[in-house]
Amino acid sequence: MLNYRFVATLLLLCIVVFPLAIQWALEPHGNWFRPYVVWAMMVFAAYISHRHSIRDES
Repeated sequence: MLNYRFVATLLLLCIVVFPLAIQWALEPHGNWFRPYVVWAMMVFAAYISHRHSIRDES
């Protein structure tokens, strides 16, 4: 079953984080891995959220 609150939260995070990740990636003196760390945290948060919703359904 589709969880609209989860999808809305993910879209909001993408809208907020994506411009920051682009800005960080294009910064000449910044660390190159910062955008990847942010996206990894988002994927991990989505995994944790989805894992809990699967347990609630069974």
